[in-house]
Amino acid sequence: MSDIHTRSDGISGKASDMVRDFTSQAEDLKDRAADAFSQNASQLKDSGTGFAQSATRKVEGILTDQKAVGADYIASLAQAAERAANQFDQDLPQAAQYIRQASQSMSSVADKIRDREVRDLVGELTDFARRQPTLVFGGAMLLGFAALRLLKSSAPPGGAMDANDGFDGGMQS
Repeated sequence: MSDIHTRSDGISGKASDMVRDFTSQAEDLKDRAADAFSQNASQLKDSGTGFAQSATRKVEGILTDQKAVGADYIASLAQAAERAANQFDQDLPQAAQYIRQASQSMSSVADKIRDREVRDLVGELTDFARRQPTLVFGGAMLLGFAALRLLKSSAPPGGAMDANDGFDGGMQS
């Protein structure tokens, strides 16, 4: 019986050793997996941050280019207003004065747009929109109507579809 008891203790000891080894290996695997996950998460975060910074720089570059185009357009409108004021000088000097003031204001706006950074302009526009939401909404509506008129005027004549074109009410011919 002592022989059976000894074998039982030996098997039990081996089983305990195996469980300890398995637990130790599982702990080690868990630690290595946590380290790998942490390292990969850090790398993903760094690459995501790099991507966001790169995208931000590209957008800022595009906006800076468009800012210059917009400032040039406003300046050309100011020049056109100045020419119009010159035309009104003889017949309607008071109107010419108002047009000239508008021209100077437009030139001033163009210069401010050229001189400021995109971030500053966006901040100022945001502040203005918070202070005057009705004016911003009204301006957006006017721009929408102007765009709609432009699109309608550039549509080819007779190019509009009839209300029933392409729809036969579900009936097969």
